[in-house]
Order: sequence, then structure tokens, then C-alpha cells
Amino acid sequence: MKNSLLVFLIIVTTSISVFSQEKGVLVEDNFSSNAYKWWVGRSPVAKCEIAHGEYILSYRGEKSWSSNIEVDIDPDEDFVIESKLSRLSGTDENGYGITWGKGKNGYYNFIITPKGKFYIRKVERGKKGKYLINWKKSPYINENSITNKLRVQKIANELSFFINDKFVARLPFEPLFGNQVGFMLYQQQEVAAEYLIVYGGSDKVVTKPVVNENNPDLKILQLAIKDNEDIENLSTSYGNGNSIIEPGESIEVTAFVQNFGHVTAKNVEAKVLLDIEDRNISFPDEYKTFELGDIASGDYKKLQFFFFTSRRYGSDDIPFKVVLKEKNSAYKKEQDLGLKMNERTTNIVDVDLSQLKVNKDAEMKQITEVIELADVDKNIPVTNFNGENTLAVVIGIEDYKYAPQVDYAKRDAQVFYKYALSTFGIPKQNIYFLSNSEATLGEFNKIFSKDGWLSRRAVQDESNIVVFYAGHGAPDIKSKSAYLIPYDIDPNYAKTGFSLDNLYSSLSSLNAKSVTVYLDACFSGKSRDEKMLIAGARSVIIKTESSAFSAKNMAVLAASSNEEYSAAYPEKYHGIFTYYLLKALQQNANSLGKISVSDFYEGIKKEVEKRAGYLDKEQTPSLIGNNKDRAVIIY
Repeated sequence: MKNSLLVFLIIVTTSISVFSQEKGVLVEDNFSSNAYKWWVGRSPVAKCEIAHGEYILSYRGEKSWSSNIEVDIDPDEDFVIESKLSRLSGTDENGYGITWGKGKNGYYNFIITPKGKFYIRKVERGKKGKYLINWKKSPYINENSITNKLRVQKIANELSFFINDKFVARLPFEPLFGNQVGFMLYQQQEVAAEYLIVYGGSDKVVTKPVVNENNPDLKILQLAIKDNEDIENLSTSYGNGNSIIEPGESIEVTAFVQNFGHVTAKNVEAKVLLDIEDRNISFPDEYKTFELGDIASGDYKKLQFFFFTSRRYGSDDIPFKVVLKEKNSAYKKEQDLGLKMNERTTNIVDVDLSQLKVNKDAEMKQITEVIELADVDKNIPVTNFNGENTLAVVIGIEDYKYAPQVDYAKRDAQVFYKYALSTFGIPKQNIYFLSNSEATLGEFNKIFSKDGWLSRRAVQDESNIVVFYAGHGAPDIKSKSAYLIPYDIDPNYAKTGFSLDNLYSSLSSLNAKSVTVYLDACFSGKSRDEKMLIAGARSVIIKTESSAFSAKNMAVLAASSNEEYSAAYPEKYHGIFTYYLLKALQQNANSLGKISVSDFYEGIKKEVEKRAGYLDKEQTPSLIGNNKDRAVIIY
């Protein structure tokens, strides 16, 4: 037993492993297709899809959820179950991981959390779940990385558990409830599985995997579209720019082909195939071979094509797949792109290229090119302002659990965050950033409560506070009060949200040197795309005379007034207010310590009103403050 374990401990699996013997491989799934018949679809609380070489699982319920497949594991033989999982979004406290031995009477699971803890549990039907290993901290969990590898290993009568190839626990083997293996998520998580391997048989699990280092490994993990009108060349893209593939639009697709292997991919060719016969979708490049040339280990090349759907196209799926091959070798790989109609798709301007996943074993090159950013997203000014005494809270909620989305709100927050770093000079550790499902009511309370993140760090008469919020606001119709709506709050019950009075009261109580709040939200009961949030809503006016608004140097710049709603600026991929706020910061960067809040606001107000008129909207920003003559930035 000791010798067997020693042999096992030297096993290192860097990706989907190729073994020296074929027998014993029960599952080897890299999710290039759905050959193993995973559950794909939607339920009221879950969504699963296979896209870009990953199995993406999203769960928005309040308990736990799992997706499993049948695997012919012999419990009398040794076996290994391994997967690499990436956490895409969710709360830090809740976990995700793998399940095994699942049957109608129970299952086992191995769960980690972004906070660096793990547990192993047995859940038996009719009984309370039993922790085989209770919550335990592990230094091997990548807390600062979205990706972790989990492995369960059976040798003889023992189970061993590994996180990122490091041994963390050992338990006696217990009988399985069934043969299902899969993934489990707890509350409010979205996770992507890069692969799942299961192999069994005593001669298999102690065999060292052989990684074929003579082949490249080409993958498309970053994909985006362009659906706005191309004035110079209408044949490339034509649409309304809302990042949704809709009938009647010409869509340009950009796919980044990266080499995750250890050798150069030579003379790479790509073919884009459309796996459907429908005259209502046109694909001019159907028979074209794209010559990508050599792609070095860790490098990438860009593949672009376009297609057109008529207004009669009725399918939800757009079944494009890409075949990648080396011209003069046997290497070949096929990958579905996972494009869908009438669903929000990453726009090419929203691609966060710095976050591209990489293979740590290859010297991966970051994709640094940025395509068609709005002018305010480029050339962000770097100033000499010292923001060490400034604390910032930056929140952008685009996708809501119970409400329509707020177009470009996440992008608004992401770019404002960059200005906070570069233009305001605020250190990264002084900025609390939240987006989408991270921005729960609990997080709002954590930040703004009496003993919260801000109050623990703010120093009376020394700290400067900056708050940026892009998302829904909503009125409570009875009290005529205004509320910010966190990700997990239903605007029909606005009073369960975070009230502006509480926000003002919290910020005023800090007795800071200055407080500046930027609100790209409205309180009229409408969203950026004019959808009603709540029935019978009437506008709520933000009142300067609020008793909660008492800080001496506090100023609030809000996106709109009275019954207006805060609109989007599709051409610039921002809210109108945020775009002109960023424009003002960009143009006045070096004079922000001199220009008054009043003058700064007047410049933004003028541009917002003008642009809203061109978009057939009415939007007038508002300014509330007890000292409107103070500088925008105080140091």
C-alpha cells in the first residue's frame, strides 16, 4: 500500500492526459462536444451549456444543484476522478466542486470555496449530511486565481484527495450509492469545467500519465461579436449594437485561437462550418480556408468571419463550429462556438483581454490588443494625485436576478475603476469593486454598515470617499423614498433594497474630509432600455434637504432628475451619464484638484442633455451638495 501511494503521489496531470494504455479510461471529456450527454438547458434556477471548450454551470437558487453522468466505475477496483474548474462569478462564501458515487439514496462531494477552504461530505437519503472532513483551510487553493484542479483517488481501501496536485486529505473508502459522477454548485455560483477525466482499474491509476509534448493544443476560449453599424463597410456588420444576435442583423464574429501546447503549431488552417441547412441564415465564408500561419506556444491568432440572419430565422441556436488543423500534420481539432440567438453575447468591445485564461505550463502571451473601445476607455490619464487617503467603492450591476438588465453597467464600473486607479491615484487595496452577482444586499451592508468596510478604514477629517454606482434604482411608491437595487433584490419590493437615505447617513457619519457620489441610476421605475421595473411606479425626487445628507463636503452627481430614466449610449457602450462623466475626467484630469464640483457638473449636464436629445430621450443630471464650490478632488 505504501509503495502504491508513493507511485501515485508523483502523478502530475497538466491537462486532459493521454495515458500509455487505452484500457481503463472511463471518461476523458474536454467539452469540445456533448458526447457524454451532460444536461444542457435552463431551469428556473439553473443554466448549463457547453461553449468554447468548457461546460458552464450557473445556479441561482438558494440551496445546491448538481449535474451528473453515469460512469461505469467498479467500486472493487482503484479509480481516479479529476477536473479543472474555474469560478466565473458568485459569492466568496459558497462553494463548488465534484460529486461521485451518486445514486438514488445519496452521494459524496468534494467542495472548495474562493476563501481557501474545503470539505468532503457524505449525503445519505433521509439523513442529515455528514462531514467526513469538516471545513478546513488549505494553502493549495488558488484564492487569487479563478481556476483550481480537484482529484479524488481510490487505492485499495483508501481515498486520497488532491487540490492542484497537492495532497490534502485521506479517508477510508465507503461503498458508493451509485455510479454517477459530476459537478455540484451551492448558492449563487457560476462555474466552468475545463475537463473531466475518470479512469479505473488497478493497473491504470498508478500508471504515470504521458503528456504528448510533440503536439500543439489549439483552443478558442475567447469569442466576441460585433453587431453595430459599420459605416465604411456594411458587409461586415450591421445592427443595433446591443450585443444580442437578432434576426435581420449582419454579425461579425471574432475568435482568438490560442496555442496551449508546448510546441509551435505549424501552418494552422481554420474552417468555419455551419451545421444547419436553412436559407434564412447566410454565411459567405462557408467554403473558405482561413490561413492563420504559425502559432507559437502561448501565442494566439485572430479569426474573423461574418454571417447574416433574416427575420424569418427561427432557431435559438446558431450551430457554427471551427475545425483547426496543421496543414502538414495529422493534428486536428473541432470546436463548437456556442452562439445563440436573442441572448446577450460578449461584444468585441467588452472583451477583457487581460483576463484570458492561460496554460501555466506554457509561456502564454497575453492578448493586449483592444478593438474598438470607446474613446473614454483609451488613453486613461495618469496623474500625480496621491490617493493614499482616498477610499473608493465601485459597483456595476448589469445582470440582475429578478430584474431586467442594465445595459453596459458592468462596463461603466470597470472603466471607472481604471480611472480611480490612474487618474484619482487611489491604491488598489483602497478600492472595493463589485459587479453583477457579487453585488448582493449583504455586500452593500458589509460596505456601508456602522462597522463595515468603509467605517473601519476611514479616518475622520482625513479620508476622502468616492462612491460610483451603475445599476437599477427604484422608488417605494408608498413612502416616495428612493432605493438602490442590489443584484438579489426584486425592485417590486424596493424597501428590501438599500435606501439612499441609509447611503447618505452612512457616508455622513464617517465625518470624512470629502465625499463624492456618482449615481448612474434613476428612480422612476424604468430601466435604461425603458422597460418598467415595477407596475404603477411614479418618480421619486432625490431631495437635497434629506436629514441624512449632512456631511460638510458631500456631493452627489446623479444621472437624471424627477420622472426621467437614465439611458444607455449604445454607440459608446456606456450609460450616457457615465460616458460624459468619464469624458470630463479625461479632459480635466490635471485640474481636478482645482475645478469646482459645480463647474464639473455643469459640463457633464450640458453634454448629457444634448446627447439625450439626439437619442430622442430626456435626461437631465442633478447635483446635490452642501459645498458645491469645493474641488472635485481634495487632497
